[in-house]
Amino acid sequence: MTKRLLFITCHKLDESNGGSNGSKGFIHSFAALFDDCSIIYPHIEKTNPFIPEKYKLYPITNHRTNVRKLFDMYRGVISPLYYTVRQHLKTHQYDVIVIDHSFSGAGVSSFIRSTGAKVITIHHNVERDYLRANAKERPLFYRFPFLYYSKKSERACLQNSDINLTVTRHDAHVFQSWYPHLHLYPWGDFEFLPIEDKAFAPKSRDLTFIITGSLSFIQSLLPIKDFITRYWPLVRQHYPTAQLIISGRNPSDDLRQMCKATEGITLVPNPQDMNEEVEKANYYICPINVGSGLKLRIMDGLRHGLPILCHDVSTSGYEGIKEKGYLFSYHDEPTFVESLHKMIEGNLSPDSIFQAYKENFSLNAGINRLHNILNQEGII
Repeated sequence: MTKRLLFITCHKLDESNGGSNGSKGFIHSFAALFDDCSIIYPHIEKTNPFIPEKYKLYPITNHRTNVRKLFDMYRGVISPLYYTVRQHLKTHQYDVIVIDHSFSGAGVSSFIRSTGAKVITIHHNVERDYLRANAKERPLFYRFPFLYYSKKSERACLQNSDINLTVTRHDAHVFQSWYPHLHLYPWGDFEFLPIEDKAFAPKSRDLTFIITGSLSFIQSLLPIKDFITRYWPLVRQHYPTAQLIISGRNPSDDLRQMCKATEGITLVPNPQDMNEEVEKANYYICPINVGSGLKLRIMDGLRHGLPILCHDVSTSGYEGIKEKGYLFSYHDEPTFVESLHKMIEGNLSPDSIFQAYKENFSLNAGINRLHNILNQEGII
């Protein structure tokens, strides 16, 4: 019997950010294992290549006014999918329903479970840790109900799901400590398109570092500013000719001023092609020191065969890369200097780094891990 699958996501799939990029890989992985697939998702103009053609499409457009959104917020309706999902499941039946991020299941996870389908929730992070780092972006009157209902939704999805998938082992351990009985699996993150083999031309021995990411998003912005203040002077102290490229979307005005006033830093806002910027570097830095989940931007460096220097918080999900000696971590100034020296003196091969990236983060790797999980749970 062909099993019918419904995938529910709150992410705008034509955007290039951590959540959206992760969801694309998840969508493609389930499509590789199920023949009858449907998807509820926020409307985008073009679905190719983000959603495989086999999916039946149920796009939604959020027409609620800001006043209605605020009213809904205080009623616990924090997801624009709430009304659509309930209505859709009254007229459609599925064998497996995937909730992509607990936000997608906000207020409806118990209703989804009542349909009799096997329920799988993919947790992109631990909301407690993620929201602690990012809640300040929202005004107070919005922040408190949003925080309350987001955390409530996460716990409801954990308890109403037959299987809970996480992107890191750390997040799985946190959830397991809350609810020891859960069927929890660290699935990981991965690319949604095939990774093509590439050859690496010899680079100069210049010490050029790069940081990439969304440069107005508070979880990225504050750690980057902290890195410029605390750690970049140490790099220049030990390697006076070192250069740093910071590139990403919509840098804040204060970050622009910091970069302009700091020797050795070049800011590249809103690059047309991020790959071109990463190609200029010899080393990749991820200074993110808050939140949870997997820091997808580290893949920018691995994809180009660059050694990684990152804060301890950002190592989650990259344990395999660290074990091979291609990722170096720090948590304070002394450990930063130690890891910096190890990385630069390691003279690591770009080809070896790229192969490790491909083994861990290719779409096929994600599909194989998912197949093993679903087979173990008797779903396929």
